[in-house]
Amino acid sequence: MKITDTIHAIRHPFRLLLGEGRYVERFVYSYLIVGKTICLIDAGVAATAPLILDTVKELGRSPREISLILLTHAHPDHIGGCAPIRKLAPVPIAVHPTDRSWVEDVALQYRERPIPNLFELAPEGAPVDRVLTDGETISWEEGKTIKVIATPGHSPGSVSFFFEEEGALFSGDSIPAAGQIPIYTDPIASVASVEKLKQLSNVKVLLSSWHEPITGERIAEIMDEGCRYIGQIDALVQEIHAQEPHLSGEALSRRALERLGITIPRVLFMVEASFKSHLR
Repeated sequence: MKITDTIHAIRHPFRLLLGEGRYVERFVYSYLIVGKTICLIDAGVAATAPLILDTVKELGRSPREISLILLTHAHPDHIGGCAPIRKLAPVPIAVHPTDRSWVEDVALQYRERPIPNLFELAPEGAPVDRVLTDGETISWEEGKTIKVIATPGHSPGSVSFFFEEEGALFSGDSIPAAGQIPIYTDPIASVASVEKLKQLSNVKVLLSSWHEPITGERIAEIMDEGCRYIGQIDALVQEIHAQEPHLSGEALSRRALERLGITIPRVLFMVEASFKSHLR
């Protein structure tokens, strides 16, 4: 999907295993910034790495022209394509230091955040060549600068990228999608991160991992909706916990999901962790 003459979006469909042969269909976006060379923001899952390479070829370019991979965070649907792309060329990979170990060691990530089909989404890790710091500016090509913005909450090492020349904000999973299954590690940090992004000036287009491209006044509305959704979940969790303080994390999560009108056959670790984070 062409966003501007420079930016192209790639939609990666994948399946998340719930257990016992049951899957839920998901998707995630990655982005190409095309200039003299190509910067890739997030790499999807391993099985859809060919989508990235095919898009590059459709633009009349070579995959070997990818000169940098910037990761918003280390979850498997964002890093799975790193290893296949690295096998074509030694593309440097950059991520926040807090998430570095999960990029390089997917077995460690599985032990600490078990997703049933993690090794299907990201069969192998990839070496990280550069760690990102909040506020730094990446001049990956003359006339193209990307500002790094630490936006923890979805994961401790989540970052967003602001492509200043085009006013494009790549927010990864930092902005919660209202009405969807909550996935974050720290609701307070998530809200603070969204508020931080709202302070940016000259944002012309919001490019997240799970929204269609958003422009104009709708950018602030989406951010506000995400913050309100976290507030709604927090109120629900506190109410349920006050009424039934001895509920297990799974039972608490099911109660909250029911109240939100969301039905899923199994509460995964990352979903339970999201609801339990409100009790801290």
